[in-house]
Amino acid sequence: MARTVFAAAMALLSAASPLSFPRDHGSHPQAPVEWWYWTGHLADRSGRAYGFQLTFFRARELHLAHFAWTDVLRKEFRYSEKTHLGLPGIASAAEGKLDLANEDWTARELPGGAHRIEASGPTGELALTLTPVKPPVLQGENGLSRKGAGPNEFSRYVSITRLAARGTWKRGSKSEPLAGTAWFDHEWGPGVLPKDAAGWDWFALQLDDESELMLYRMRRADGSATPFSSGRFVPAKGAPSAIPWSGVRLIETRSWRSPRTRARYPAGWRIAVAAIGLDVAIEPLLADQELETPGSTGVTYWEGACAVKGTRAGKPVTGRAYVELTGYAGRDVPGMAGPTAGAAPSAASSAGTSTCRSASSRPSGRSTSCS
Repeated sequence: MARTVFAAAMALLSAASPLSFPRDHGSHPQAPVEWWYWTGHLADRSGRAYGFQLTFFRARELHLAHFAWTDVLRKEFRYSEKTHLGLPGIASAAEGKLDLANEDWTARELPGGAHRIEASGPTGELALTLTPVKPPVLQGENGLSRKGAGPNEFSRYVSITRLAARGTWKRGSKSEPLAGTAWFDHEWGPGVLPKDAAGWDWFALQLDDESELMLYRMRRADGSATPFSSGRFVPAKGAPSAIPWSGVRLIETRSWRSPRTRARYPAGWRIAVAAIGLDVAIEPLLADQELETPGSTGVTYWEGACAVKGTRAGKPVTGRAYVELTGYAGRDVPGMAGPTAGAAPSAASSAGTSTCRSASSRPSGRSTSCS
């Protein structure tokens, strides 16, 4: 009976039923795995630059979350993680609307469509109002993004590729106003990684000509892209267009080895997309933006703020990007490895975990407890 119910749920997901917003910004409990993901580039009044990542994961009844903060001037990268069972007042993901909580970390949609996110880490508290500049973009065919040929190798995937960000970063009694841009992704589905994929490289570019580009390479062990690698371009005005990987040229220009995990990650890229006349270099703002998450997803991955510079249609273009690199420290995927491989804490426990690390720490340093 349970197997029949699961198969029916997967059939509903794979049918690519029309998505509707704001309803589908909410939780989809029929999907085994789901995540909501915000990244962004911020600056204070003096122009000092920061990056942030806030991700809420739901793996069946288990709720996990990651919050990362990049301080470019100080060359610091710090992050925290949380894990709880879905319990009233502790961790939740509402159906039919965007309303998420994991302890005091929250994300909700305000009247009028803006997102309000709040999270705290070892160095401060972030509170942002994110106002969509563009409507939701469906990734893949009608919002169904194929990761492989298998029946469960897909997700439903929607992005808001540009949001205007305003808010504050609070350290102790001092509160700094911030402004910038953000990106929102929401995926849900079976959570199965294809057997021939070692991980993925995901790029979210926001260019200063008001266009955006999402690309992901589903990566084999030898570094080559599987046929299910693809992307989508969102022009300043007009309809988004699919980007087949056959029209993408991706070259890794340098690498970085983690002093803690010894994983070697790409640390610079050259990306050319013929269909849109784009040729740009992408450089991390900090080399060390690696997250080790034994207290939540059990995954080690690199997620970081980057700068973009190059040309589009022969004219100079600059921008900002966030890049996610998985599988370089082991074959796993954020939000999926823990419940299936046993890497996350037991679902019988509802204890939260918080860890932090400075990117400027000595190579022998490990994550330290912030709880």
